Amino acid sequence: MNTRTASGIVLASLASFGLAAHASAEELAIAIHVEPSHAMFKVGQRLKEAIESETDGEYTVTLLGTEVGGERDHLEGASFGEYVIALGGSMPMTLYAPEFSAADLPFVYGSSDQARQVYEGDTGDLINEQLISQGNMRLVGLSARNPRNLTSNSPVETPEDIQGVRMRVPEIAPWIKIWEEIGALPSPIAWPEVYTSLQTGVIDMQENPVDLIHAGGIHEVQSHINRTEHVYSFFHWLMNEDFYQGLSDENREIILGAIEEATAWGDEMVANGQADLYEQLQELGMTVVEPDVDAFREAAEPAIREIAESYHPAVREYVMSLLE
Repeated sequence: MNTRTASGIVLASLASFGLAAHASAEELAIAIHVEPSHAMFKVGQRLKEAIESETDGEYTVTLLGTEVGGERDHLEGASFGEYVIALGGSMPMTLYAPEFSAADLPFVYGSSDQARQVYEGDTGDLINEQLISQGNMRLVGLSARNPRNLTSNSPVETPEDIQGVRMRVPEIAPWIKIWEEIGALPSPIAWPEVYTSLQTGVIDMQENPVDLIHAGGIHEVQSHINRTEHVYSFFHWLMNEDFYQGLSDENREIILGAIEEATAWGDEMVANGQADLYEQLQELGMTVVEPDVDAFREAAEPAIREIAESYHPAVREYVMSLLE
């Protein structure tokens, strides 16, 4: 056997070994209902890289986006085990743990840290009990979102500036109730229709995080961004419970550690990007207004107290404590 032949056999053997090793890797699907340019998809990419490298190829991760459906489709897929992990916005709490869906209640929290406490300690354990029993999923990570702000074509400084104003809000019942309490006329309109609705005068204002305001070109149809910062919400990373229980202690630690690192990285990216987005919106012609947020909180309080009555006592007490 000549040297060239021997080398060919060795290379073929190594290639076969590599293919066999790759074939034996378990494939994990993570469903993320945002576009690839979105910060949360970047968090997913970081998570994919960490899982694949830190498990030495035992797992290969596929990131799936809107081509396999929207947020609800992804959540149901994770519940049934079609996806190992799914990203959810407010929907998973509303669907599977409504008694605890208080973290995104408008005009309650003054920071993401305050809102995050809803998920911590004994309350966090109770939330996971609900998510597991109702959805066969557990919460394994939170990603902070930019706070939501109100846009308009004139300054909004106090609740008096929105009396009788037609305002787009998502179709979330507590949000609608609170804006009605303050004095607005909330209109649930799908996000893809918001730009045209503002352009044609169907609505006069809308509210969203600064990243969506920028990405949606709202500066072209609204002149003011009013920093009400009325909602501090999160993206939820949910893992199929059967998969979680089937993990070895070592792999569970690796994957949960990768989620913790990726979400912390994402939180820093989102926070650092917010100032740049405000600056870009100002350069595009928007005026930034600092409203009297305390006045809005006071106007919203009766509705907040009524809504809080439907929450689990542990959550209700926390919400009430922030109103005092």
